[in-house]
Amino acid sequence: MNEIRYPSLGETWLAVLREVYRSGRTVGAETRELLGVVAAFEQGDIQEPLLLRFANRQDIEEMRKVYFSAAPNQFGHSYADKVRGPLGRRDLSDVAELLAREPWSKRAVVTLGGCGDGRVPCINVVQFLRRDGGLLAAYFARGQDIFRKFPADALCIYEMAQRVAARLDIPVILVSGFISSAHIYLADLPAIRTLLTEAEAYCAPGSRLA
Repeated sequence: MNEIRYPSLGETWLAVLREVYRSGRTVGAETRELLGVVAAFEQGDIQEPLLLRFANRQDIEEMRKVYFSAAPNQFGHSYADKVRGPLGRRDLSDVAELLAREPWSKRAVVTLGGCGDGRVPCINVVQFLRRDGGLLAAYFARGQDIFRKFPADALCIYEMAQRVAARLDIPVILVSGFISSAHIYLADLPAIRTLLTEAEAYCAPGSRLA
């Protein structure tokens, strides 16, 4: 199992991307893959310098539509109608109510299921835990495109955690994800190589990403 954790989402994203690029194995004709990656971060701020510099802002805004509305989006699907909390609600209110009533509960979980058409969401489960005076969010992903989708997904999951935490008046202290298939597409390798080179030059000498 590969565990990668940094304080900020931007640092974690670039470290995971670098690891998949360097150590992943080619699978089929389209992807390079690293199995069983755990990626964790404490802060998910869209205004973080690394995200502002290197993440695709349009992908992030379009992914917010996927998670939080039924509006058309560039990805062609929606998670908003697939989320189910412990009482079957879609708005995270049952998650917050459960954790307010039972602070140590391990049942504050939302699932994202398919519709029987063969398509399965990339993010499948998100669990929320009250621990150490704050909120932890842990998710399982069957697969994530680390180059194009990971930062957008992670920001949306962080926003889900913020919505729950706000109802409980506690901070979000960690988001972690178990990514079964952390992958990149072979067609994106030149762009990824350029991004990683620029990121290393952007970071100060001696930093964790340099």
